[in-house]
Amino acid sequence: MKPQIVDSSEVRRQPKKAPATRIIEALPDGYKTSRQVAELFGVNIETIRRLARAKDADGNDKFTAPSKAAKSGELVIWVYTPEDVEELARYFGQRTPPVPAKSKRGKKEE
Repeated sequence: MKPQIVDSSEVRRQPKKAPATRIIEALPDGYKTSRQVAELFGVNIETIRRLARAKDADGNDKFTAPSKAAKSGELVIWVYTPEDVEELARYFGQRTPPVPAKSKRGKKEE
């Protein structure tokens, strides 16, 4: 096979993304990563990770969250469903999950 030679200005370069980034970007609506859940509740990501490993007095999982995982080969990303987020909202003393605050990035302060 003979390669086609073209001017370099005709070739569009695609930035490469990490496999985890591609998986996260492809998650269905409503599914969140640990980091997104931590931001939603305004807590440290380690708090969310600790709750995921928490056990009750009998040694059973204290929470069902995270109940799903996105997997590609050896890469696993734990995923929180809307039901998982509701379970954590109850733990944090909220009746419903909070509405994410709009980002203030890029806005000028008045």
